[in-house]
Parts: sequence; structure tokens; C-alpha cells
Amino acid sequence: MTITLSQVRAFERIARLGSFHAAAKHVGITQPSISQRIKDLEDILGVELFTRNGPRVALTSEGHALLEYADRLLETADDVVVRFKRRDPLLGLLRIGVNESFGLICLTDLMRRLERQYPKLKTSVIVGDTGMVSALLNDHQLDLAVISEPGVANHVHQVPIGRNELAWVASSDMDLPSGTLTPAQLAAHHLIVSPQTARLHTTMTNWFAQGGVAPERVSTCNSLSVTLLMVRSGFAIGLVPIRVVSDEMAQGRMVRIPVTPAVGAHRVSLCYQIAQFGPNLQAIVDLTKELIAHHQLFK
Repeated sequence: MTITLSQVRAFERIARLGSFHAAAKHVGITQPSISQRIKDLEDILGVELFTRNGPRVALTSEGHALLEYADRLLETADDVVVRFKRRDPLLGLLRIGVNESFGLICLTDLMRRLERQYPKLKTSVIVGDTGMVSALLNDHQLDLAVISEPGVANHVHQVPIGRNELAWVASSDMDLPSGTLTPAQLAAHHLIVSPQTARLHTTMTNWFAQGGVAPERVSTCNSLSVTLLMVRSGFAIGLVPIRVVSDEMAQGRMVRIPVTPAVGAHRVSLCYQIAQFGPNLQAIVDLTKELIAHHQLFK
């Protein structure tokens, strides 16, 4: 047997009001019914929760211990009802999806701001590529997302927030031909890029197709931060968002490879579930846009 919310609520009301009669009246059931709920609860827990002294009751030591749990259980239950009646993710768990550019540059600031403004809010963050995050949005498994070139259904709204500029980059120690490189010249080198589910992989394939060639050796990695480590080590040349390597280039550890034709930028959108939109979610949308502008993440 498991305890029920009705048993917990009956216990909490008796503890607060001091009598079975007052609690039954408050809950809207008969006194025998509330007595049965407490008996069932005591049987499940194997303890006595109250000492009786006529119509008045007092908590036993086990009752005092249970009261803290009861308060938390009932508060959570009430939060669930409010969250889904109002369709407001900021009243419970906010599920966020982001591309790695946002994750590396802006996510920590966003989490800190949310912590200050919504101290009871819990968050679940998924960092993934366009295919993964779009699928989760379409399946109602995310409330809000920042992704490039999203492929989302009609129940998801898109707010354009900029363009993610891309570049071919290499370790500053790598021996490369001088001047501007063409797809044919770059195709002979070892390359590393995101997997096929990522928009970045499609951009790479299309860029070489423009030059009428196919790259000879392409490795893939689903982590942008790990990709950057491998590029920095000289393992391969990478196609990455330029903003995430700006510090590396300023420090002389990586170089941007000039190419022709230019690699097209990705359109980035802030997406959210239309059914959940309201003032609170608008505040998160505004905060996210503010952080993107502050960090100059997208053009």
C-alpha cells in the first residue's frame, strides 16, 4: 500500500486545527471518513500520529516528523495544479534546449539570472544540435530553445534572434597554404565537423558541393567543446561558429582560414511552445535576447 494525498491532507489539517471534527469540516467530509484516512495512514506507516485527549488531539513525535514531509508534499501538489492550470513552466520545471554556441557563451549567465528572479524554479537543460532540439520541441519535451535553422511544428513559435557566423579554423601551429583557400584546396585536409543531424554538417556538405568537390576525410564529433580541443591540438581543421573561438584567435592559438566562397551563416531562432506563452515566459524570452546581445553571440 502507498499513502495518498487525501490521507496526507487529512493529517495536515488535523495537525493544524487540533481536532478531527474541525479538520473534517474544513476538508468537506464526515468525521468517520477523516478518521478512516488517518487509520489507514497510520497502518501504512506503522506508527501512531496523534494522542487523543477528548475532542482535542496532539501530535506524537512521529507525527511531528511527518508534518514537515506533509507540508512539502502538499506544496508540490498545489504547484503541479497551478503549473498546469496556468500552463506556466516558470511555476515548476523549465525545460530549455540550446545549441552549443549559446551553451558555451550565455548559459551560465542565464542560469544565474533565473536563480535570482525565480528562486524556486527548477531547470532541465538539453544541449544539442538542430535535429535533436527541434525534435524535442515538436514532441512537447522542451518549453524554450535557442537553435539554428529550426525545423519545428506549428505549435512552436519562432522568434528570429540573429545569425551565427561560421568559419573554417585551424591550430595556429598547422602548416597551411597561404592566401584564400577554395573547397578544392581544403578538401585534401583532415576535417572535423558536427554529425549529420546537425545543420553545421549540411552547411559543410553544401559548401564543398558549391566547389564541385567532396572532402576526402571528414571526422565528426557531437560536442563542440571537444571539437575545439581537437582543432586546437592540430588534429583536424574545423567548421565552427566564429564567436566561440574568438578568444582562442585573440590569444593566437587558432587562426581563421580565409576561404572562397564564404561560408553562409545560420539563422538562429528562439523557440517556445505557443500554448505555454504568457507574461512569465515573455520575461524569459526577453532575458535570453538581452544576454545574446550583451555577449554579442549572434550578428
